[in-house]
Amino acid sequence: MINVLSVAQTLVDMGVLTDDESKKAMPFCISAADSISRRLKSTEYEDNLQVIIACGAIALYNYVLLVSSSPDEPEAFSVGDVQVTQSSAAMLENAVKFRDEAMANASRFLKDIDFMFEAVEA
Repeated sequence: MINVLSVAQTLVDMGVLTDDESKKAMPFCISAADSISRRLKSTEYEDNLQVIIACGAIALYNYVLLVSSSPDEPEAFSVGDVQVTQSSAAMLENAVKFRDEAMANASRFLKDIDFMFEAVEA
């Protein structure tokens, strides 16, 4: 199986999540690693960086969905004269783009499960 800690650490190393956020996102990292592990063409790809990033992108997307739907998360805060605003819609849009791009980059290592071909009798 894909190393879940590598998935979470990759998100931190890329600057996408903080250490605390990556701990909160750990259940999503576990789920994504399990899902992608089952789709790998070979177990030799478990340590491939593009595969790990794809897992991270799926985990990030699901984490952002959770965070953006939470009423407890502030959309803006101020520190002195500086105000920081984050848009849930923009965060989600960026997570979707990241996920789609990462999955496209890792696609050569994955089985295509979205396409099915069956013979039809005449």
